Amino acid sequence: MLLIDINHGALDVAKEYYNLGYRDIHIWDIYGKLEKDRDILKKYNDIIKYLKIIPHREKPDISKYEEVIAPIHCPINCRFTSFHHAISKIIREKYGNIHRKFIEITGVKGKTTTTELISHILSKEYEIFINNSNRGSITPVSVLKSIDKLYENDILDNYDLFIFEVSLGITSCRYGALINVLENYPIGRGLRDALFAKMSSMKLGERVYINREVVEEYFSKVGRRIEGNVVEIDKKDAKILSKYPLKYRYKDKIVEFNRDVFGVHYVENSLFAIEICKNFLDMEDILDRIYSFKIRSRMNIRSHNPIVIENINPGLDVRSIDYAIRDFKSIFNEGVVVIGGDFGCTCEEIDTKKLGNILSNYRNYFKFILVGPLGRELREYINGEYLENLEDIYRRSPSDNMLIIYRKSISL
Repeated sequence: MLLIDINHGALDVAKEYYNLGYRDIHIWDIYGKLEKDRDILKKYNDIIKYLKIIPHREKPDISKYEEVIAPIHCPINCRFTSFHHAISKIIREKYGNIHRKFIEITGVKGKTTTTELISHILSKEYEIFINNSNRGSITPVSVLKSIDKLYENDILDNYDLFIFEVSLGITSCRYGALINVLENYPIGRGLRDALFAKMSSMKLGERVYINREVVEEYFSKVGRRIEGNVVEIDKKDAKILSKYPLKYRYKDKIVEFNRDVFGVHYVENSLFAIEICKNFLDMEDILDRIYSFKIRSRMNIRSHNPIVIENINPGLDVRSIDYAIRDFKSIFNEGVVVIGGDFGCTCEEIDTKKLGNILSNYRNYFKFILVGPLGRELREYINGEYLENLEDIYRRSPSDNMLIIYRKSISL
């Protein structure tokens, strides 16, 4: 057996297989993680001594292995088992049918908000465990590690349902959702793409909810529809009645958010939440819970006079920043946009030149304040006041409506 990519959890997966009785496990450190981070040797000393580590400079003969296991975005050109499928198998072997209590959300944007909304709705009647990017890693390995930790702490049986945000697809679950593929970007050095990765995992869900636009794009590429119990979600089925406070009509029901929630993107997120939660609650209870929903740092209202909106998370990229400003502009034609933050928040770094070009489209509407390392680089492409720290913004008393967009790593 060959496992690939220590960066994304190969050692954790190897340890699980070893504990299940598998032997002769090889690990290809394709990105040289062990050379860059020697602390990993100490952390995984208990399992590394039983494995054969292949350094990144060497290229193993993949054809000699009965099974190759790797992340779906791994740049190898051969048949292999994805981490999503491997984790599903391990969870079944260790915990039986616990996956039938899982709700898993994947997609490009809105995953965290959707998981938080589902958790908020269902927590009225059920004991909920949730893991998403507000709380830590969202790799498929994180699903298994979460369950392992709950088991080790003897609290696994305390929960009725488990909600996971998962990157690039889902693992085995009762209900899964693919909320969007806003940009079908290449992965695995162009050998695959995000649409293929996410759709290939949908067969792992007993019932899956997929954005109709994604279903149609997939059909246009491969000439067939995805098999299984699929429910298509189309945001065109919702008629927006008010952008702020957000209110829309859906299947003869009025869905309404409170004044602390901002942005029409909540329509798509809440449609998935509604349809999934209908498996557990009646519609009136769901609507009541939606109205009381609040989420920190995801286009939430920090103050109302003037309006100050915060969008602070590690997953902000050029497209999501554009969407956030567009949402802000749909209500306010003038004001202040604070933008900046950190680099190195995710595997995919942000393109400052591309972002600068996007921001220039809004320069006739908003004043820009640039903050932190990202803001420092953006000064090359957009005019605006520069501040070292976001806290400097909060020390002021804003007189204009303000949108704060800030890339910030999660502290674990």
